[in-house]
Amino acid sequence: MRHDRSLVFATLYITLTIVLSVFISYFWLLAVVALHILLEWLKKGYLGYRPGAHRTAWTLWDTKFDIALVFLALTLLSYTGINAGVAGAQSASRAGVLGARVSAMAGRASALFARMGRFLRLGSAFRMLGIKAVDVFFSARVFLFRKADMARAASDETYLEARGGVEGALETEEQAIDAELASIPEHLPWQRRLGGGAWFVLIVITVNITAVLVSPWLTDHTYLTLFQSLGTKLHPWPG
Repeated sequence: MRHDRSLVFATLYITLTIVLSVFISYFWLLAVVALHILLEWLKKGYLGYRPGAHRTAWTLWDTKFDIALVFLALTLLSYTGINAGVAGAQSASRAGVLGARVSAMAGRASALFARMGRFLRLGSAFRMLGIKAVDVFFSARVFLFRKADMARAASDETYLEARGGVEGALETEEQAIDAELASIPEHLPWQRRLGGGAWFVLIVITVNITAVLVSPWLTDHTYLTLFQSLGTKLHPWPG
């Protein structure tokens, strides 16, 4: 019930996400996130959220940082470990889709992603452990997103406390927490004013979805090979 405020949960979440994703496969990121979404969905049902769209919407909203982390991982997988170079721009030029000027822009963007890909593949001090710089980057995002999610939970509690107006009359902090958990908003998450954290995560999700979708224009991937590559990289036990 209080997992989003629990240091034990945060520690387990961060440890499992980083260890399983970095040392085995990013498939396990999907598994950990799915378990968290299930836990949040069960919590909403226990509290009495209306079944259907209301319960589902609040479940997904309260796990939006996890969802953003998944799309960030997909972006990293789309642009690392491939030949990101002028091949994408050349393919577009041959197809005559974008024209010479746009192809040149794509070439410059491809070169930029190629340099970024080489940078992210640098092992540096973590090479002996088989850890790439991209894994360090991803791990840092796991910490930051978990911290932001805990801050989100605290912010939501403040909102519900002000809305309910009953917590101040309770005698103990534990009673206040229980009363907050019993306060079920009638509205949907986006029907109130969004804070900076909410806008941030929505922008992160949008940017990463866009980055994945345009990767065939910036790399030597086609959409078919992109999804085949993602499927291979998301295998639970890569060979």
